[in-house]
Amino acid sequence: MDLAAKLEGIPLSARKLLCVIAREIYNGPLRSKNPGTATMPEIHEACGLDVDQMDSVVRVLQEARLISVDGDYPFEEIRMAVPLDDVVAELQFDLLK
Repeated sequence: MDLAAKLEGIPLSARKLLCVIAREIYNGPLRSKNPGTATMPEIHEACGLDVDQMDSVVRVLQEARLISVDGDYPFEEIRMAVPLDDVVAELQFDLLK
């Protein structure tokens, strides 16, 4: 399934959270984190959802295989399943399929 189909199949709230996650991965305030990751506290602070709402939307993104979550609470790290920097910077559009 390509990226467009995955995105069309998830709610607007999940697509918006995916944008927040991407922003935090590339521009988040924490500098001590692993490259290419965002942390749950960063995401929570940036998205404005309460913890339960955020967790349910994160699960939607995981089930759609758009993100992966590693680690244990409260140190979970989120990675994009599609390396957007490779897609945009290196023009590797085949990664979107």
